[in-house]
Amino acid sequence: MDEQPVTITLDGDRAIVLSDLLSRWEQPSDGPFPANECFESPAEIRVLVDLLRDLESSLVAPFRSDYAELVEQARARLTVGFEDMTLRV
Repeated sequence: MDEQPVTITLDGDRAIVLSDLLSRWEQPSDGPFPANECFESPAEIRVLVDLLRDLESSLVAPFRSDYAELVEQARARLTVGFEDMTLRV
């Protein structure tokens, strides 16, 4: 099924936070990572990897020397009013 493209617009804060999250999940490390049971199909993983590639080709922040600080600032701005938020509301 070939559908029309869908455009999603993210502001800079959301883009950098999402990119950082997906990058951490993709990198081999001992950090938290969603369990395989979180995914019903490899297609879901592909979508996340494709999204990360799209973000990587659009963002310059990950290449800046102050990247970690930029991520922390973006997280702080996005957290205001959502400090207790979880995926399962």
